[in-house]
Order: sequence, then structure tokens, then C-alpha cells
Amino acid sequence: MSSYEEVPKIGKKSLLLLLMGLVLMVPLLATFDLGEAMENLRKIGPVPVFLSFLSIHIGVLFYNLGWYILLDRRARFKDVFLIGWTSLFVNLLIPAGSASGEVARVYFIRKKADLPTGEALSTIVAHRVVMIVPFIVSIILGTSYLLSMIGPSERSLIAIMSSIILMSAFFYLIYKLSMDDSKLIKIVSFVERKLNKNYENIKSTIREYSQAFRNLMNNRRMLLLSLTCSFLNWLFDMLPIFIYFIAMGYWIDPLMGALIYSVSIILVLIPIGIPGNTGIREWTMTGLLSAIGLTKGEALALTLVSSTVTVFLNELMFGLIAYVILIKNS
Repeated sequence: MSSYEEVPKIGKKSLLLLLMGLVLMVPLLATFDLGEAMENLRKIGPVPVFLSFLSIHIGVLFYNLGWYILLDRRARFKDVFLIGWTSLFVNLLIPAGSASGEVARVYFIRKKADLPTGEALSTIVAHRVVMIVPFIVSIILGTSYLLSMIGPSERSLIAIMSSIILMSAFFYLIYKLSMDDSKLIKIVSFVERKLNKNYENIKSTIREYSQAFRNLMNNRRMLLLSLTCSFLNWLFDMLPIFIYFIAMGYWIDPLMGALIYSVSIILVLIPIGIPGNTGIREWTMTGLLSAIGLTKGEALALTLVSSTVTVFLNELMFGLIAYVILIKNS
């Protein structure tokens, strides 16, 4: 059975790995000033948390709207919205560089919109290509701030530029392979001969996918609308950082906000093996915030409220609700 014909399963292993991530946070709470962190959390108060939750949800709304546009409205927006939240939930609990969430998207959209696998996959890959644009912009802005702080060292410039080039090259390769199915067909044919098996169904799906992807790339109006949604998603996704800094009495440089956001997104994308990279993400974020001048208590408070509560627990809770609704209605 194809992996796209079943939804990724969330089992005991995912929950155990999540528990491991939470255990990693224990020494973090002991190392950083927990008392000062709690005082800063009280200082932040509930209103900024509510506004940040709202901002994240508006961001997810635009994220799913960008995909809905690429689907050319062949599914109800309600279903697209629930599927989008479910993919975030699956990505959190099955860490595989967001691939698990995309498998879930293909599975559910095929059921809800009755789309062939190739066409469904083409909209998701096109959506990922569009969504990477503001993220690359964020990395460049964040890099600009970092270099203004530490100076343009040759080693740091090489490391940062290499990561940007590699990421851009990876998505460009996906784009080129998607536009021309001949190379993918040759790879499948080679495996077919070596294993002495018939993969004609796979080759048919590849042709279907490539044709649908080319149609999407040629629709400039659709791409522009989806790209606009991706930048709005980026804006509202990053806004909580500024809300929390202001609540703590700090004015944050927009480039520093871009830097913090870039690091948090990279930590979610890297498939370390722990759901949501819980624990590892908190250690990295508190270290970064301390390095740019916050006290240990402030860094811990900001990390817990912005990363753990506003993003991870928020997506976990609302993603679970969407997941349960879709499973019941499938």
C-alpha cells in the first residue's frame, strides 16, 4: 500500500520521544533563573499571550489560504484549514523534517477533494516552494543583524551563505525535477529493472504530478496570490516575538526579531528525532536570547511563553482537535 493511502500513525514512540524532550527542559529550568523567569511571566500577563495566540492563528489562516489558492478551490476551505492544522500536529509528533505532515496533507486532501495523488502532491510541493521565499528573506534579515553585532567575520559569512545557498539549491532542485518528469521517470525505470518489478503506476503518478506542477507554475496570478499569503503568514508568525519583548519593556530591532524567528523555524525543520524538538529548541533559544543581552530569567521567560506555550502547545492542542475531527469524518 502506498504511504499516501494511509495517514501517518502517532503511537507510543512519539509520546515517549516527547517525554524525553520535556525531560531535557528540567536542567534548563535549573540552570537559568526560574524565579526571575516566573516574575517576568507575571509581568507579561495574559493579554500579550492572547494577542500572540491570535497572531499565530491568523498566520495559520493565511498559510492554509495560500494552499487553498493553489488547489484552485477544489476543496472546501473548512477542510483545507483542518488539514493544514492536522499537518502541523503530525509534524510536531512525528519529527521527519515536516515530511510526515505533507504525507498527511496528501492523504486527507485526496479524500476531501477526490484529487489524484499526483495533482494533490503538486499543490503541496508548490505550496512549500512558495512558503520558503519569506523564510529565506527572514534568514537574510536575521543574518544582517547578526553580522552587525559580531562583525563580518569570514568564517561566519561562509557558514551563513552556505546554508542559504544549500537551502535555495535544494528547493531549486525540487522545482527543476518537478517541471521535467523525465529524470524522475529514468530513476524509477532504473530501480524497476534492478528489482525486476513493474512500477508503471508510480511512473503514471509522476507524469500526472509533473503536468499539474507545470500548470501551477504557469499560473502567475495564482502564484502571486499564494506568495502574498505566505508573506502574511510570515508576518503574523513572527509578530508574537515583538509582542512579548514589548510586554517585558524592551524595544526589539526588527532584524533581531527576524533572527530569532529564523532560528526557531530552523529548529522545527531539522529532524532531530524529538517531537517539536522540545527541550533542544528551548536550550537554543535561551542561549541565543542570553547572548543578545537578556538576563537568564528574561531569556527563560521569553522562551517558555513564545516558543513552548504560544507555538508548541498551541499547535499541539488545536492540531489535535483538527486531527480528531478529520479522522472521525474520514
